[in-house]
Amino acid sequence: MYNLTVRVPAQENTYQIIIGQDAIAELKNILNSLQSIDNTVVLYDENVNEYAKKVKEIAVSKEMIPVTPGEHSKTIEETKRISQVLLKTGMNRNSLLINVGGGMLTDLAGFVASIYMRGIRCIHVPTTLLGMVDAAIGGKTGVDLGDAKNMIGHYHHPSAVIEDIDFLETLPSKQLQEGIVEVIKVASMLDNKFFSFLEDNIEKILNRDAEELEQCIRRAVGLKVSVIEKDERDSSSRLFLNFGHTVGHALEAASSFTISHGEAVAIGMVAEMKITNSPEIERVQNLLEKTGVSTVIPKEFSTETLIKLMGNDKKNISTDIRMTVPRILGEGEIRDFDPSTLNVR
Repeated sequence: MYNLTVRVPAQENTYQIIIGQDAIAELKNILNSLQSIDNTVVLYDENVNEYAKKVKEIAVSKEMIPVTPGEHSKTIEETKRISQVLLKTGMNRNSLLINVGGGMLTDLAGFVASIYMRGIRCIHVPTTLLGMVDAAIGGKTGVDLGDAKNMIGHYHHPSAVIEDIDFLETLPSKQLQEGIVEVIKVASMLDNKFFSFLEDNIEKILNRDAEELEQCIRRAVGLKVSVIEKDERDSSSRLFLNFGHTVGHALEAASSFTISHGEAVAIGMVAEMKITNSPEIERVQNLLEKTGVSTVIPKEFSTETLIKLMGNDKKNISTDIRMTVPRILGEGEIRDFDPSTLNVR
């Protein structure tokens, strides 16, 4: 079992990320270490109902709240529905929300925890690789505002994160691929040696070799934590973790979220490297394509549509569109562009 401590300087707070096989067994110890919990509720993605029941038994939770899978559940309306159930259940400021699911669920549940009674504690139990290496780490929460992704949100760190890699044994291949895309993104921007490790071991990781997969998660999470501890609020180095997201979020919105986050980010990474003439595009694109994801913008989405949606990106300064890309592998840079000069293809 691997235990990583996250330090949040602005809040003078720390929390644990536990990674390993049967990591969920640590939930009881975590609950015992938290003070003054008088009620717990499990919020879960309907796709992981049986696993959520196991979490409920360990936590002796009063209530389970299901959420329909998919980005269309990340709304203010769903936030209101969940909050009403929490109120009826008697959840108060000393209560705890345990969130079981992938990245969408973690974003939504974290947001609910951040605003219900002005903030209650939560524990994230991500059940997808994407959730483990991205959404559950770092305190970002949010819901969508129409086609503007994560436009309403807050920073709210969990009390703990439990990453049980046993769950990845039955994860659909497509979701595994999407999680690996996120890992490639992190390595591209922050660690060239990790990128080389991925190039050398991509087949083992895709085949779910437990040792290589766990090492992959540990290194990706460790890199993200090192960035968050220095820049919690996206003012400098944390922006590097948005590589691929400027074009990617626009593509998700243009497709009405029929293109998944992982797929969109893979396409966005390559598109953004083309725009910035990054010298590392060949290695990044080759590694992405080995995962089985597409790296080409579908023809039905026009440049004009995507650029308009890119204008909603939270990183943007004034009217410029901001992107973060690897200058060289393992070293990111921030670039700003006049939208009238852009060609995303």
